[in-house]
Amino acid sequence: MNKTKKIAYFLVWSGITVCIGVVMVAASMYLYISPKLPDRETYTNLRLENPLRIYSSDDKLIAEFGSRRSTPIKFDEIPKQIIDALVSTEDKRFYSHRGVDPLGLVRSVAGIFTGNDWGGGSTITMQVTKNFFFEGESPHTRKFKEILLALKMERELTKEEILELYLNKTFFGISAYGIAAAAQQYYDKTVNELSLAEAATMIGLLPRPNAYNPLSSRDEAKSVRERVLSRMQDQGMITQNDFDEANTAPNTAFRHGRETELDAPYIAEMVRQDMIKLYGDLALTDGFEVYTTISSTMQETANLALQGGLENYDRRHGYRGRENHLRPAEDSSVDQWLDTLRRTPTIASQLPAFVQSVEERTITAILASGESITIEYDGFRWAKRFITNSTWGSSPRSADEVVDAGDLIRVMQNEQGQWMLGQIPAVNGGLVSLDPNTGAILSLVGGYEFNDRRNNGQFNRVTLATRQPGSNIKPFLYAAALENGYTAASLINDAPLARSDYRPENFNGDFMGPIRLKYALTQSKNLVSLRLYDALGSDVVLPYIARFGFNTDDIDKNDLTVAIGTHAVHPLEVATAYAVFANGGHKVEPFLIQRIDNFNDGEMFRAQPYTVCNTCENMAAIDSLLESNQVPEIPAVTPAPRIIDERVSYIMNSILRSVITSGSGRPANRAMPDREDIHGKTGTTNDNKDLWFSGFNGNIVTTVYVGYDQPDTLGKSEQAATVALPIWIDFMKPVLADSANASMSQPDDLEFVRINRQTGLRASPGEEGAFFEVFRKENVPDFEATQTGENSAGQEGGKSPF
Repeated sequence: MNKTKKIAYFLVWSGITVCIGVVMVAASMYLYISPKLPDRETYTNLRLENPLRIYSSDDKLIAEFGSRRSTPIKFDEIPKQIIDALVSTEDKRFYSHRGVDPLGLVRSVAGIFTGNDWGGGSTITMQVTKNFFFEGESPHTRKFKEILLALKMERELTKEEILELYLNKTFFGISAYGIAAAAQQYYDKTVNELSLAEAATMIGLLPRPNAYNPLSSRDEAKSVRERVLSRMQDQGMITQNDFDEANTAPNTAFRHGRETELDAPYIAEMVRQDMIKLYGDLALTDGFEVYTTISSTMQETANLALQGGLENYDRRHGYRGRENHLRPAEDSSVDQWLDTLRRTPTIASQLPAFVQSVEERTITAILASGESITIEYDGFRWAKRFITNSTWGSSPRSADEVVDAGDLIRVMQNEQGQWMLGQIPAVNGGLVSLDPNTGAILSLVGGYEFNDRRNNGQFNRVTLATRQPGSNIKPFLYAAALENGYTAASLINDAPLARSDYRPENFNGDFMGPIRLKYALTQSKNLVSLRLYDALGSDVVLPYIARFGFNTDDIDKNDLTVAIGTHAVHPLEVATAYAVFANGGHKVEPFLIQRIDNFNDGEMFRAQPYTVCNTCENMAAIDSLLESNQVPEIPAVTPAPRIIDERVSYIMNSILRSVITSGSGRPANRAMPDREDIHGKTGTTNDNKDLWFSGFNGNIVTTVYVGYDQPDTLGKSEQAATVALPIWIDFMKPVLADSANASMSQPDDLEFVRINRQTGLRASPGEEGAFFEVFRKENVPDFEATQTGENSAGQEGGKSPF
């Protein structure tokens, strides 16, 4: 008996000691861990993860970057059936416990020892803590922290706030975080539009979002849906009819995503890179929305213009042949072809297809969809055999001269819906347009097709390609001459330039002797440009053209060929420089991002570009109101600095207008005869390797560049007027179609004087062939210097030529 009592006492005191030890350990852990638990502000202000979204200026989605998607909603917006499904399945005593359910913990432990699935011990509150704060920690430490934080959270938050937090942050599979994002991605619905069956499916996948996913594990998803519905019925949340209807409903889940609304991948990549520089990894997860300066209509027009122009050039130079060949199967099966086609990307509007059969005047081909199409003779008559960029064979007389059965080819539809033989252009190019009054980029296409990996598609030729501009650079040299005493009527000798190291010539090889400066630029005379550069000197020209934004640091001052465009530039640089002529002499900086918003923090950035203030309405009145704080929502305007005399800009507009009416830009005049406000200049380099056209009116400036990524001639018959200019026209004509003419206003201190066509001097009264030219007041030719020496009243008058 005594022995038994001793054992009993030992066990009792041992138990007491153990209990005291457990309490002491627990107390110590509490004292150690409690101060480190997140405070209320931390878990109520959790940052929801969302992808980077990029929009046009008119709110069309360009791209999304980032895999996580969250669409937060308030508790009041969550339907009762979702709350009921969650509580009945995950924590039926949610409304009665204070963060920890002792019965649930005991049931969970018992289930482990008996092998029965009696549910987990974690309450909804504990799941919130586990999912958001303690990932990666050891199970024992994490569980204790979950319990402590759950108790703390229940003291500081209402039950509704805990449910809101849970349903906004929990992972629902694929890339959806939160019930609202899940509803959109699985069903393309809002949470209020979900049926009972769909809500039960969403709640059912929570324990194992990948294993119970209704997209990839349809049987498992149906099973867990039934379990959720059963628990809802057992707890009186739904009726038997509700259960039967929902349990027999078909699985309608499908992967939905927000479709992009505007094809502008080069823009998207430029913004993505800028955002990563600004915000690092958060750029793709912190819910940034970037609103660009891009006009969706202009961007769509630019896409079509550049792609169409490159395709037209490519077809003119012949067919380079099939992309691949797979011999037709002996049993006539097309399975191998279809498998290859499904792995072959569509490039621009050109689909991959295998030739099934060839008749004399038709080609039958199969698409990746399994559809067979027919290409009539008009759809492949262009396919002359390519030899070089300057030589090609004759037009094919029959289809078998072009393709064979089993050839992998490209096909596309024309505007009439007829199928044509296609070909991915080997040549490439870029197009960029700006608002000359702010520098806002209105459209930008950096190549034929961003996703054409075989042809370096992701290389942005507008911002990264540095190529010789040829005559596209000449207007800046001529502007320097005007600022330094020359006039549009000054005579420059168009004659061979004798240098031991260099013997330049004009494009057409002729020489005209002394000609007027305006005529020399209109006809793009190389020798005049070289003489002009030589006369002015590099110490005058290089600092002057640097004002326009050109980098002149690495230019050899003794290299005269700078005058005819041998110094490499990129298209965005050129367009920005031409904006100075378009806006009357001010320097603007190109910019793409208009505004950055963040889901968590609101507006993060708003552009304040340099602005040409003669386009700002009532600037003085606005400034006065701003000072009085009456209209604080109007952003301050930063005036763009003037870098050239506005009169020089006006005269340059006059000269560049003559390029359109009388020079290499005449196709633009024929295409838009009613527009008197377009000005521009072509640019063609040696051996026709790089072709340019830059042109503008008062509201938009656009530069087009075409060339091979590895410099090569585009063909002896090609020049800027036949390749780059048609692309510019195809863009500008529809863009300007509904707008009024927008030419630069005539500044003060200019005079229009009738001059002699040959001498550039003031014409005699009644002189035949004389015409008006515009001069800065201090540079008007002296009437006494003319052939007659006579004066004439009214001779200085005249109307502006544009």
